[in-house]
Amino acid sequence: MKQLFALGIEKLAMGGFGIAYFNSKAIFVPYTAPGDVVDVNITHERKSHAFGRVLRYVSRGEAFCQPECSAFGSEVPCGGCDWLLLDYASQLKHKQALVAELFTPFVGSALISPTLPSPQSKHYRNKVFMPVGKDAVSGKITYGIYSRWTHSIVPHEACANHPPVFDALAKRIMQFCTKAKVLPYNEAQHRGNLRHIGFRSSADGSEILVVLVTLSGKLPFSGLLVKQLTAEFPQVKGIVQNINREHGNIILGAEDKILYGVNYIYDKLGGLNFRINYRSFWQINTGTMELIMDAIRAQIGPKARVLDAFSGIGAIGLCLANEVEHVSLLEEIPEAIEDAKANAEMNGINNVSFYTGKCEELLPEVLVAQKPDIVIADPPRSGIDANSLQVILLSGIKKLVYVSCAPMTLARDIKILLAEGAYKLDSLQSFDMFPNTWHIECLAVLSKQYTNPTKKL
Repeated sequence: MKQLFALGIEKLAMGGFGIAYFNSKAIFVPYTAPGDVVDVNITHERKSHAFGRVLRYVSRGEAFCQPECSAFGSEVPCGGCDWLLLDYASQLKHKQALVAELFTPFVGSALISPTLPSPQSKHYRNKVFMPVGKDAVSGKITYGIYSRWTHSIVPHEACANHPPVFDALAKRIMQFCTKAKVLPYNEAQHRGNLRHIGFRSSADGSEILVVLVTLSGKLPFSGLLVKQLTAEFPQVKGIVQNINREHGNIILGAEDKILYGVNYIYDKLGGLNFRINYRSFWQINTGTMELIMDAIRAQIGPKARVLDAFSGIGAIGLCLANEVEHVSLLEEIPEAIEDAKANAEMNGINNVSFYTGKCEELLPEVLVAQKPDIVIADPPRSGIDANSLQVILLSGIKKLVYVSCAPMTLARDIKILLAEGAYKLDSLQSFDMFPNTWHIECLAVLSKQYTNPTKKL
């Protein structure tokens, strides 16, 4: 089976694929949507399913929306978006369908609320890192986003997801690098110098950080680059050179130099001010994060004692601190906890305790010491580790508020929490944190039904 013709796309799947069927076999095809009819080249085939690439769009579905981005419509599309071909209402409908398909088999549809839209469907990203390379046609230095499953850079003119000022800054940097003869990094040969360019902005665009990731500590004429960027873009508060001397695809290295200003910006969430280092985790869509914070507040009473596990720089926990009795922040990365302490002091918050270490190691100690009745967990995509889930099951915590950017691992963890009957799911709300992609943010609320008296922490 090499090529298939006039396949009808019937539904969407996690991963952003359209699904068609041929002889009862599912055919997964990126950059398609229900209603599309396509000719497909099969790239990988398994016993029960196959993956394909569009050779030709015979016709497009009703929800098709002509993408404004040339990189999305190129022969090798950019991997930054999956669903830029769909109007926004259809994107939300399909995200809701994906969540329902994943969770209704074990929680029931009545507990699943419709996906809440992002306040901004475009230009919502407050942070981006883009690889730098050599343009295949002109041979000049360029930037872009990798195509799907590759390290081939698709050059960009303007991205629909991040603020236009990011592209304006990127173009100026490329112009400077061309004149200064700064060589782009070649991953295969581990040569060249400029590896990535990165930008982080406050929600209102008043503060921007610029990050230049280089292979070596040298960056020719960096003083002139600083002068040019800050003169044209006064909102730039800091320019950082990060030095990554290693092979591999990890973006940031261990070393850095501040070329101008500072290595952080200030932003607002929930009425508080936050200092955010260029390395720190901060949700990329501040508008949607405000909606999530509203939903979390609705679950927490004024006398609550709250543990914010995986707290990062304290975004969630500190936003709740003025409304509850006490907040504990638990975070593995020491630098993030130091930022959280600084953010608590800056906002005059005193009813907070700080713990540095891995959740699976410190969670029992924190639960005994602080006796929280609510745990808020916002773990990485891998979800809550098995040991911590067991600690929660044994602890008798009254309520778990679980924020997840990975519905599949959230489903796995909820199944574990529900299996013994100690907890029940009260609600599951999905949010569109990542418009124009298939990715979905979820907020699950679980409450205690009973505590097993035969087991203790």
